[in-house]
Amino acid sequence: MNVVIVDDEKPIMQLCMKVLELQGHTVEGFTRGEDAVARLLASPADLLVVDYKMPGLNGVEVVRRVRAARPEQRVVMITGHGTAEVIAEATEVRVNGLLFKPFTPNELVEATVAALKP
Repeated sequence: MNVVIVDDEKPIMQLCMKVLELQGHTVEGFTRGEDAVARLLASPADLLVVDYKMPGLNGVEVVRRVRAARPEQRVVMITGHGTAEVIAEATEVRVNGLLFKPFTPNELVEATVAALKP
């Protein structure tokens, strides 16, 4: 499986990459939403794992832009802000999974597996 991970916190992005690589996935990481959108519009990925709060494009805007061109894109959103507003925005853009920081490697794996189920 081909996964794109976007988190402005580089250690989180690298941790997610490592966990999913150990599961046998091909993973690319980005710290800027704009870069991830450009990558996903050029070439699809099986799954997008994106942080909610980032400078520049936030996670919701990343999902909107990618899904405008690729409505089938599967998405797990990660966030350290589990407020009603965040949950409402994630629901509005129809993410396939929502993962709250801090999360364990196993929780990340479970969220990605669940997000890919039809």
